[in-house]
Amino acid sequence: MTPTQDAQPLSLARNPYADVNWERATQCRSQFHLHEPRNPIDPTSAAHDPPAETDPDESARSTPGELVDKYQRAGYATMAITEHEYYVDGTEFKGMPASPENEVTTWPWSRWDRETPESAMVPIQGAELRGTIAGVDRLHDIVSLGNGLAHGRERPLEVVAADIGDRGGVSFLPHPGKYVGADEIDPYVDLFEAVETVVGVEAFNADDRYPDCRAVWDALVGALGPERPVWALANDDYHARPRPDGAERFDQSRTVLLLEDQSPAAVLGALRDGHSYVQYDGDGVAPTIRSVDADDGRVHLDAPDAGAIRWITGGETVAEGPEIALDAVSGRYVRAEATAGGGAVSCTQPLYLDGRNR
Repeated sequence: MTPTQDAQPLSLARNPYADVNWERATQCRSQFHLHEPRNPIDPTSAAHDPPAETDPDESARSTPGELVDKYQRAGYATMAITEHEYYVDGTEFKGMPASPENEVTTWPWSRWDRETPESAMVPIQGAELRGTIAGVDRLHDIVSLGNGLAHGRERPLEVVAADIGDRGGVSFLPHPGKYVGADEIDPYVDLFEAVETVVGVEAFNADDRYPDCRAVWDALVGALGPERPVWALANDDYHARPRPDGAERFDQSRTVLLLEDQSPAAVLGALRDGHSYVQYDGDGVAPTIRSVDADDGRVHLDAPDAGAIRWITGGETVAEGPEIALDAVSGRYVRAEATAGGGAVSCTQPLYLDGRNR
């Protein structure tokens, strides 16, 4: 290799932000994993409902339409109500086989007069389904988006995911840290390699109740590389149940989509392409990421409200500050975390290095 070749800066094999116009794109706060209210909620309140001291009263539960109102008033632009395959209109069918009675989704929103031309919320059809997967001794959840599949029928997760994709939808694995550790990801690797419409995993769920989710995500990103990206999502997994102090779920974790066109097709496209970042508020407010730019072997993150920025590969911090030189990265990818007070954090998607330049 000549000295000139040696001096060439490292490049990225896959950068999900390469074709994002940060000035034109709208940052759309989004929820893709939440449930019909199990109790009454106040759609005008920005707080978790119902309060911790409330006695559950499912007989007076609020409608999915009021749930849409609550999130819209909190500044959300798109969401999917992904009810469990075994819960329909307040009735639980857990342990019962699929039937016309329980093979339904919380759709369409027009049932609650919430899907109108004047609506500011982009509605996405969805459901939380279940299937089997090697290494997990119980049914494993999978979130289906953009299609009408309503029950997994206890099929292998790979078959369920393929069915979702065949219907034009996408899927992701919720709370992976609930099921596996970072050293137990082989079944997940097989799933991602087999079904391209499985777009990613939750990095944050609710009040970050499964912190190992990020270790699982990092392990998958490193194992699969740029040929099969694994994007992060974050969601409230809100059920409108009373939660103790510190375990509230409403408006805690979210996916921020970067959209120039706010339509269902654009939402699904952004999920496929990783045009997003994820946030967890903790006891603070997660910083806004204004841009991620890569050039001349460096990546720069603009997050003015961040108290600190760290760059991560393989779950380890490799640099701090708003910019990183790619030659400081020994792994297959790098991602950034912008943090603020109270444990608040915003995470970019992974940026994959071109191994041919290493």
